[in-house]
Amino acid sequence: MATPNGRTGTRATPTWRAAATTTLVAVVLPLAVFYVLRSQGYSQWLALTLSGAVPAVRMIFEVARRRHVNGFEAFVIGMLVVRVVTSLLTGSARVVLVKDAGLGAAAGLWILGSLLGAKPFAFQAGQSWQAPTSAAAREAAWHASPALRSGLNRLTVLWGCAQLLDGAAGMLLALLLPVEAVPVVNRAKGLTLQGAVLLATLAYSRRYGRRHALSLFGSTPLTITRTGRKGGRSP
Repeated sequence: MATPNGRTGTRATPTWRAAATTTLVAVVLPLAVFYVLRSQGYSQWLALTLSGAVPAVRMIFEVARRRHVNGFEAFVIGMLVVRVVTSLLTGSARVVLVKDAGLGAAAGLWILGSLLGAKPFAFQAGQSWQAPTSAAAREAAWHASPALRSGLNRLTVLWGCAQLLDGAAGMLLALLLPVEAVPVVNRAKGLTLQGAVLLATLAYSRRYGRRHALSLFGSTPLTITRTGRKGGRSP
């Protein structure tokens, strides 16, 4: 049976490993590609375009390997297509930088927009980290517990607003700073903001768990009754 993150079997990828891989592919490798290409005399526009292809290639590979794409991945792939097309049409490094930040802000709107759907982004993200049995338990808990739904909705608001702030700040930096400095400054800004959001998420999750006896993201969620009270831990 396929896991929520697309793997076959009963074990999900550890959260720390998934986070480390995402940071490597989305932050470290694009920066390395950009500055290596610039050191070899490639234009700013070409270096930015090729460095931006790194996370795109990884996502396409993952989707092809799993033969399945979820809603957020489809949205990101769509943004990557827009990025490539507009980059080829403009040929301007600064336009590429502004557009990339604008796409980040669009991702924030997408996250907030998930509140209008069947399940918010925070729930969808949590499911992608789980093994099948835990994912099924969280699915049942979502339907049974108003407290769980409220907590994940609030986290979705936090993450969406943070992404909007990140995109808006990125556009400002792209307009004001020298092109050569924008990639590293933007990545540093993004990592700082993500770190703050991560700490806020951890603090909220722990406080929420103590108050409601519910696990927001645990790989072994609690069994939830219709009243949202703790009924025991799943195996």
